[in-house]
Amino acid sequence: MIASIVLCIAFPFFARFADRKGLFPAWLSSIIACYLVGILVSNLRLWEVDNELMESVAGASMLIGLPLLLFAVRIRESLKYAGQMLFGFVLCCLAGLLCTGVVGYLMSGQIEDSWKIAGMLVGLYTGGTPNVQAIGLALDAPSEYLVLVQAADVLLGGSYLLGLVTFLPAVFARFYRASETTSHETPTEEEDQIGLPRQLVQLGTALGVTAASVGVTYLLTGGMKDLTVLILVLTTLSLVVATSPLSDRIGNSYPLGEYFILVFCVALGLMADFRALAADGMDLLYFSALALVSTTLLHLLLCKLFDVDRDTMILSYVAGFYGPVFVVQVAAALRNKRLLAAGIAVSLFGFGIGNYLGIGLAYLIDYLTALS
Repeated sequence: MIASIVLCIAFPFFARFADRKGLFPAWLSSIIACYLVGILVSNLRLWEVDNELMESVAGASMLIGLPLLLFAVRIRESLKYAGQMLFGFVLCCLAGLLCTGVVGYLMSGQIEDSWKIAGMLVGLYTGGTPNVQAIGLALDAPSEYLVLVQAADVLLGGSYLLGLVTFLPAVFARFYRASETTSHETPTEEEDQIGLPRQLVQLGTALGVTAASVGVTYLLTGGMKDLTVLILVLTTLSLVVATSPLSDRIGNSYPLGEYFILVFCVALGLMADFRALAADGMDLLYFSALALVSTTLLHLLLCKLFDVDRDTMILSYVAGFYGPVFVVQVAAALRNKRLLAAGIAVSLFGFGIGNYLGIGLAYLIDYLTALS
């Protein structure tokens, strides 16, 4: 038990350090590393894992980390500077909603709770890993679903990401128009070096928002069993803070929020026993792969139809699927830093809307399935 707690707390520090110093290969992000170390410990049986304790650690870290990430959303900046990037991101969201919704509906008879998986995948395609985790908690999805969805993303999404930083931009240049340049530099979302006093303020604000969300949820539902309401209330209150002067006072809370998300990833990995899931996990992996490939292809098609330039098409996809860190990496690979701020801003904006889209689609599929 103690070893699991120490791993959850300590390994995210190492993962962030290694990621930022370039010690990891291109396909291995800090999030993937945290999943992998937990999965290895669990499946190699290095020590006994208390799944009930890890569920508590995962839930607590998500409820603290999500507000910290959302505090960093700058909605006005997203709309002001994004332009074509925001349009490309909207096309990515539409592709994700349509393709994942169709796959979820068609596979409702083959996979139990396919509507929950569809909702989680939409969160992945619009805001990245944090949304997957939040939606999974909101929909009360089994922890193995979270792990397998991420496993499919690592395998397929990681392979596509490698292509985006190597040979695919040259291929796409044959089909998409070249990116236009602008005469001015857009502001960048710098990762501030936040001191401990400021981080304590950020943490206190996040705890306050979480406590308020718990209170509002209790007033609305008379209890705490409905985690969907809790996640939606938490998202909404966090975005209210993000649009208020308070967000400027507390500074960039994204790095601290990222740490808590990494704690979540380690805890979730520790609960993943692939040997126990091998018999019935392939259907879910097939579901994830089908949704991912169809969403990617439809986004490519829509961007071509609406004449979105190559770099905007690529970065708007990366902003939705992979998050701000990978926007920086891919923009550097494309040698187009002028789109960096827009890509980061849109990616952070995706954190804010991903929970609404994912939860909304999940319940729509569940409703349509019940009617058929």
